Amino acid sequence: MSAAGGSLLRNKRFLQLWIGQGFSFVGDFASTVALVVLVVQISSSASAVGGVLVARLVPTLASPLVGVLADRLDRRVILVACDLARAALIVGVIFTRSLVLIYALVFLIGVARTFFNPTIRAAFPSVVGEGDLARANAIISGTFSVSVMAGPALGGLLVATAGVEAAFALDAATYLISATLLSRVPLPLPEGEHGESFAGELRAGLSYLAGARIPLAVVVGTFLTILTANATVPAEVFMAKGIFDAGDTGYGLLVAFWGGGMVVGSALTAVLDGRVNLVLLYFVSIFITALALAGAGVSPAFTFALIALAIAGAANGMDNVATDTILQRRVPDTLLGRVFSVRFLGYSAGEALAYPLGGLIIDSAGPRSTYLLAGAATASAGLLILLMIATAPKKEKAHEYGAEG
Repeated sequence: MSAAGGSLLRNKRFLQLWIGQGFSFVGDFASTVALVVLVVQISSSASAVGGVLVARLVPTLASPLVGVLADRLDRRVILVACDLARAALIVGVIFTRSLVLIYALVFLIGVARTFFNPTIRAAFPSVVGEGDLARANAIISGTFSVSVMAGPALGGLLVATAGVEAAFALDAATYLISATLLSRVPLPLPEGEHGESFAGELRAGLSYLAGARIPLAVVVGTFLTILTANATVPAEVFMAKGIFDAGDTGYGLLVAFWGGGMVVGSALTAVLDGRVNLVLLYFVSIFITALALAGAGVSPAFTFALIALAIAGAANGMDNVATDTILQRRVPDTLLGRVFSVRFLGYSAGEALAYPLGGLIIDSAGPRSTYLLAGAATASAGLLILLMIATAPKKEKAHEYGAEG
């Protein structure tokens, strides 16, 4: 928590942002459990469950358009409005049992999330100092990772004891808490002139990204690594229950060890910032992920699989913090919203493709082969990213912010 400018605990603006995000992370995961349970209760259909999760991802296709607004408008207004909208929409889910209406509400929640995510990343450099970015990103990433473990458990407990309505009510309350805290965080308006048309600013953002090799490598790398690594997500339950006979508890442990690894990786990146080049660390994290996934595929015992996934999770945590920080340091403030919006588009597209692809591989080759193929594909993605970075202009590779060289 210590930083170049002092402890982040003394940065009131960061504390408000962090606490608000922490609450909403937990609420999100708790309500996701409730949402799945509710859809099953209504439809008894696995396809309906898949459909509602896809409905939440579809709005991210418009992310680049949202990025223009994040670079034009008052970012605090966008963030608070998104949280208030999501609170209202989640309350709406409590009072409906129509599958069609649930799909519509979830789609609108996805729209709000599509506005929120790139905007808050773009606002980060104005909340913490440049020297504190890696540490701040590590704290947020670590909090998210803890929520991955705690949120579903809390959601399951609430659904079992008080019903799905309680989990949705909790999520709505966390959005209101986040909105209240964010409303007190002063954020400067995005810098620069905005005389161009909306389409002109969109083109300007895409043109910048096409010509900035290292930010482009990060954005492309996000899509490729999510596509390759997340193909193993459908295989986790088959590894735990089918290969190692570890049952539901084993499945939960696989997920938990990955999340625990992410916390460690996030913290490690904060410690290493200033000592290593974050671009190099990002590249190394991809190959650690590849080796760990392959290691899980050949693990002779469940314990080794747990260790392998913890290592993969740690590399994932390093990746998340390093890439956020690289973009926040290298991309001009006037373009941050647009660049992060394209990155989130790649993230969602990779995720949407990875799950059905993983299912097909499992059905045809089995869970072990799925992990081995994912490891090989992730390594191949890393080589492509290395090529993009290696062919960047010398001036861009020499570009330095603080300790990053």
